[in-house]
Amino acid sequence: MEYLKSVNKPCAIRASGWILALTALFSASHSSAAEVTVGADSNYFSGWSFSAFPPPPSGTTYWYYMNGTGAPGPDVLPGGGGQTIGDFNGNPLTWTVDPPSRLITAGVWAGTNAFGNSSYLPLNIGVPAIRPGQGFLSRGTASFSSASPFRQGAVLFFQDVDGNEDFKFHFQDCTGNIVDGGDFDFLKISTSGTPSYFIEGTAPAQYWRVTSAIGNDPNTVNGIVIKSPDVCQIVVDGDKPSIGGSVNMFLGSPPNEVPTAVPTVSGTSPAVGSAVTGTYTYADVDNNAQDVSATGSIYKFVTSPSSTLTDSTTGKVVDSGPTGGNGATYTPVADDAGQYLYFCVTPIAAAGANPGLETCTPVGQVAKGSTVGEQPGVQPVPALSVISMIGLAGMLGFLGWRRGRTGV
Repeated sequence: MEYLKSVNKPCAIRASGWILALTALFSASHSSAAEVTVGADSNYFSGWSFSAFPPPPSGTTYWYYMNGTGAPGPDVLPGGGGQTIGDFNGNPLTWTVDPPSRLITAGVWAGTNAFGNSSYLPLNIGVPAIRPGQGFLSRGTASFSSASPFRQGAVLFFQDVDGNEDFKFHFQDCTGNIVDGGDFDFLKISTSGTPSYFIEGTAPAQYWRVTSAIGNDPNTVNGIVIKSPDVCQIVVDGDKPSIGGSVNMFLGSPPNEVPTAVPTVSGTSPAVGSAVTGTYTYADVDNNAQDVSATGSIYKFVTSPSSTLTDSTTGKVVDSGPTGGNGATYTPVADDAGQYLYFCVTPIAAAGANPGLETCTPVGQVAKGSTVGEQPGVQPVPALSVISMIGLAGMLGFLGWRRGRTGV
């Protein structure tokens, strides 16, 4: 078992404006996880997205799978759970509670701010005014799942860990394979009541565990930062010794980021009449698919007299259009000779933040073509004028006359 020691150090300012403190490293040989502390006046959660759980139609604040008596609650999810009950980052989100082997309290709570009691939170951290709701569980197994991976940097929040509750969090990809959580970070938010937290298991199947002996926690909230791009499911194993109460859970993620593109070029060195092909690698940390339609990602071939180019606006665009997700081919013409050629791509995502930043890669200086008279390094035969041709004919005639006279 591997243990992350809780400590508190001054916060540091990241380029994004969030104030973080990387306050402790795991003493784990297979992980590089850290404790990240949310500092006061950081507006840390400004612009974040949170999982949404709609309230039941009767107007109460609970959907129950089972309540503390082992019987269904007054507002039961159809079929006992496993339905799509909300969304997260625009993707349907499912909260499933497996059939219990003993009395449990489990369901969906949509009636309070998920960050709990503000008296136990740092000031001015950008807590949302909305009530996104939570899934809750006292015993048994439950899971959050999505058909699309959760974005890197998303957080599994858990609230009100007390009464010797003991919860384990396992992470899986979209096909059900284990995702190692050994390098995921602990996000310390509440100013008191922080539960004990551990990484257990061995790589590549490490998972998280939280527990607390506090008798009655004032609904403090903390989280685990997902650092893998492959997590589609979070499986929760919960155990509470006594009847009643539960741990509440929900998901959140930082502001959506624009996609990126890394262009590359294949083919011979650029020359008039010789085609060059540009391709690129698309990436999006929010797992938003690329827009490959006619209004999607854009390519441009650009020429410039300069050997450096900041973007396509500082050169001459000689060819452009939608990439279709594949790239493009361009054949330099005579006017391009001597100019430097560049391949530029602006990535567009099908959803989320857009557009990505345009990125250009140099192709090279365009040489003259391979036809006679244009091939680099080969001098064409000079053309003769009419007068030169007459003079040359006379000279040949004279040489012929001399040959006849001498008998050579």
